[in-house]
Amino acid sequence: MEGNSNNTSNNETSLTRDGSSVFDKIFLTVTVSLIIIIIFAAVCGNLLVCLAISLNQRLRKVTNYFIVSLAISDLMTACFSMPFDVQALIHPFGWNNGEFTCNFWAFMYLIAAPTSILNLMAVSIDRYRAISAPLQYYDKMRPKRALAFIAIIWLYSFVFTTVGMVGWPFYDHSVINGMCFFNIHPYFSVTSSAVNFIFPTVVMCVIYFKIYLIANAHAHRLANEVPEPVPSCLSNEDSANMTNEKKRTKRNIKAAKTIAILVSTFLVCWMPITLLSTVGSLCRECIMVGNVAVFQALLVLAYLNSALNPILYSFLNREFRESFIKIFKLRWHQSNNNLTP
Repeated sequence: MEGNSNNTSNNETSLTRDGSSVFDKIFLTVTVSLIIIIIFAAVCGNLLVCLAISLNQRLRKVTNYFIVSLAISDLMTACFSMPFDVQALIHPFGWNNGEFTCNFWAFMYLIAAPTSILNLMAVSIDRYRAISAPLQYYDKMRPKRALAFIAIIWLYSFVFTTVGMVGWPFYDHSVINGMCFFNIHPYFSVTSSAVNFIFPTVVMCVIYFKIYLIANAHAHRLANEVPEPVPSCLSNEDSANMTNEKKRTKRNIKAAKTIAILVSTFLVCWMPITLLSTVGSLCRECIMVGNVAVFQALLVLAYLNSALNPILYSFLNREFRESFIKIFKLRWHQSNNNLTP
């Protein structure tokens, strides 16, 4: 009896009343706090992106149509997926929102990554075409065509996720013993990772390697270019067109670099949890309870991407930065007018 008493006394220093360690409590508090901060930042930031593009005509470019689609995907994740994660973290065995809400949460989570990465792949292809074949690109690429591509991306992601959840479930019910499970078959999860993550990643790597070659060749041409007088056979208009073409190529290369940073950030944020989920689907014994903290940390990293994108736009794009400043000045001016008696 004395030994049991000592063990109990020692355990009380590391365990709380519900059996969780002090470290687990602190880690949970930090994780929940970070997700709440990410929700706030993602909602405000992505709404600001959509508002900036709608108000600034200079930002209404074909490329930014895909940026708006990406922002909407991030908004959906922040509004309809992250809050349920917060609830599940605080009350892991207390899901009382019903079967439909559980499936809705799973659907929002599963549709977020595919739509985001497919939008990034589409805008990467868009930048490559603008650089490699500018005349054909500006002749054919119109807002309606971009909107059609975006509609196809969303329709595909919707159908793919619905088929997986409705036609290939793993459990009889999504809510089991007070816990909400993402009711998809492990093989579907692996297929989704391969088709909707690995394949677009490979495509984008190939695209940006080609863009790098084009940009490198363009830089060499500029470095070796010797200023020469304009040939008499060329009119002033032809000379101006050549200059405009060089400026346009430079702008397109700069835009491609910006999208490359967005793609890289997305991969850094989502790759770890995607690989962990894939390994867990193939080998459930490999992902044990001890890795719950790792999974939660990687989940926060993945969600962080939704809040980072608007920040990257403001740092990497002068027009976005100027639009954000104008919006804040407008709001500040309106607030001061409302406060003035």
